Amino acid sequence: MKIAVYGASGHVGRFVVAELARRGIDTVVVGRNAQRLTDFGVAVRVAAADDHSALLTAFTGVDVVISTLPDYTGTGEGVLRAAVAAGASYVDVAGEQLFARKVFDEYGPLAEAAGVTLVTAVTEAGVFGDLLADLGARRLGGADEIVLSHVVAPGGEGSRGSMRTVLRNLDAFTSGGLSWSDGEFRTGPKPRRDTLILPGATDPVAVVKFPQPAVVTIPRHTTAASVEGVLAKEIFAMVGTVTEADLERAPETPSAPAPYSMVVDIHRDGKTLRGIGSGPDTYRNSAQLAVAVATRIGARAKPGAQSPAELFDPVEFLDALGEFGMTWSLG
Repeated sequence: MKIAVYGASGHVGRFVVAELARRGIDTVVVGRNAQRLTDFGVAVRVAAADDHSALLTAFTGVDVVISTLPDYTGTGEGVLRAAVAAGASYVDVAGEQLFARKVFDEYGPLAEAAGVTLVTAVTEAGVFGDLLADLGARRLGGADEIVLSHVVAPGGEGSRGSMRTVLRNLDAFTSGGLSWSDGEFRTGPKPRRDTLILPGATDPVAVVKFPQPAVVTIPRHTTAASVEGVLAKEIFAMVGTVTEADLERAPETPSAPAPYSMVVDIHRDGKTLRGIGSGPDTYRNSAQLAVAVATRIGARAKPGAQSPAELFDPVEFLDALGEFGMTWSLG
């Protein structure tokens, strides 16, 4: 198997290359700046994210492309389009709802025709959200409502790439993004539930609607009247005030890991199951997830755009994440 990593010199990209090296997988690093790619000790191919011809050359002959861009809304489609054209499957670590929906709606049919597989939003939020929702709904015999919330543990530090994602998608974030209701995607700022009890707490906190990426994937495999993402109001208040100056001050490489928990509440006939997926570092874990998915889809996955739950057995996949310090529970 040969895997190309686009954006390899970035924070998540370096973790991806390191994980591929640990597994002994033939790797090609791709980016617009050759000098930033020379220290990996693997094949280098130079291509800007908007140079289709160069990207097509870079991806020809690889089995899977892993895209680790910091901003998919602005630059993600070029890499995705070239991967499909080159006959390579594709994995990304996008956190943007609208980009994820575009992968399914616009590029899924193209990928199916090309015989390749696309898996978007392969982050701790996207993967834990999708798999825990699927597993919980099956255990309850269905779902009336699924609520997703990402909780950042104290002491972590965000990257400049994350800050850029927030800034470029500020309108979508502050408007609440997409939710799923009665068989279709809807927009609007108000959540169905305006409070949430966070893990380890006894008192509820105020929450606002937030565009969690798994909202896009869960309805593909799980029937639920409502699927929406929320975020603690005090955290959202900080997200909504991000500026270009904040972006310039943010570190390209965080000085400390960013631990997290992804909380998934599945409601059915008055009963609730809570799924929690946790890990020691958002960035490293997203890279490890991307490699885990890429190596699994390389040879045998169903073509087209697919969600994690459409490709993998949830329990088997979640249990396998233990080697990365990632844990999960459902109860």
